[in-house]
Amino acid sequence: MNRTISLLIAFSLLCIPAGTSLGAKSNDCKEIEHIFKTNVKQVNGVCKLGIMRHDIAISILGVSLSPDTVELGFGANFENVGDQTAVIGEFALLGSEVNRVIDTLRKGNIEISALHNHQIGEQPQILYLHFQALGKEEALAGTVKAAIEATNRK
Repeated sequence: MNRTISLLIAFSLLCIPAGTSLGAKSNDCKEIEHIFKTNVKQVNGVCKLGIMRHDIAISILGVSLSPDTVELGFGANFENVGDQTAVIGEFALLGSEVNRVIDTLRKGNIEISALHNHQIGEQPQILYLHFQALGKEEALAGTVKAAIEATNRK
């Protein structure tokens, strides 16, 4: 009987995919959904936050385009790494919002990794801010939320 149980346990362990970390903290995105009060997609253990900016009417080459077409939004990906969480994100910002958002992210120990444009000649001009950090999930998500709230978004 003991041998049968041992064989069943051994066989069960062989069915676990390589690279699986037993007992590792699950990243089920519930905490992030709670903080942002929106649905968050989970893809391969990464919580993907995406909030489109419908508060800005944008045109390129004189043609009005949807926020989805020009990736006019706030995006952040959260992944548990050991006992910490990594966040990497990109925000589409108006020029008047950039300094407030950078200040907010830096106060929360989130590094700015890039600031650039994606298009030429869009109206109004949009700047894309990239950021990254490693820390506690709740603190990082709170800082990212505060940075979104520092924009003109209603």
